[in-house]
Amino acid sequence: MQKTNSKIPFDYITVKTTKSRIAKGLLAIPVSLVELFPKNANKIFLLNELGKEEAKSFTPYNSSSRECRIGGLKEFYTKNKTKDGDELVIQLLDDNKFKIIPENIFERHISDLELKIDKSINENEVERHIRKLSKIANKTSDDVIKSEFVRLAKQEIIPRKTRIVTQIKTKENVPASYRKILLELYRGKCQVSSFTFLMKNGNPYFEIHHIDPFKGNHFKNLLVVSPNVHEQFTHAKLEQFFDNESWLRKVKFSEEIHAVFQIIDKLPNIFKKEIHY
Repeated sequence: MQKTNSKIPFDYITVKTTKSRIAKGLLAIPVSLVELFPKNANKIFLLNELGKEEAKSFTPYNSSSRECRIGGLKEFYTKNKTKDGDELVIQLLDDNKFKIIPENIFERHISDLELKIDKSINENEVERHIRKLSKIANKTSDDVIKSEFVRLAKQEIIPRKTRIVTQIKTKENVPASYRKILLELYRGKCQVSSFTFLMKNGNPYFEIHHIDPFKGNHFKNLLVVSPNVHEQFTHAKLEQFFDNESWLRKVKFSEEIHAVFQIIDKLPNIFKKEIHY
């Protein structure tokens, strides 16, 4: 088994295929993964791309062959043009229920949904794409939101766009995807004071402050704040203290210093892919 950095913001497991097994329509499960699979079953269920279960023959490791393997995959290999050395993503969904996805398709689905999240025009749309991403990645929605925060936090900070409306320049709003991710991670609590309150609709109230008003929408340039703190950023005598990675760590309002809570400290920054042979 080899561990390598994942190209996408999720940990996952792959199995490498071999030419001889592909020809026989088999997938040999490496010893390092046998604990994920049943000890005695002669069939397991794979979820196809339509979400339907398909029963497949299964040989557990403790059989006379001393090899754990899944059979009946010839059609799958043909359809996906599987070649020697290709990697298949293995996901355990439930007892005796698995999903197998060619890694190139898995990565493409993830990237397509991340792009849709970035381009969403409202939070309901963001939530819908997060649920789809959760299903494909086999992660909880909370894990997806954390991974998306890390992914977007690694992007370059660009200047904030402006547009002219009847000859008045207005700065671009915070995208729906960013608002949704910040809401879920901070639960509306101000990063400086920890204060929030529930609105009449039951949702926590918060405002988003651009640390540098001329820089674009980037998590390093955005803060979840209460109205009072937001006004202090605008009107109070202000000093700001950043770390080496440009995250705001402390702020001084009128000689009083406050720590700034950054959720990035609680999140994994590197994701791993396990390759099993």
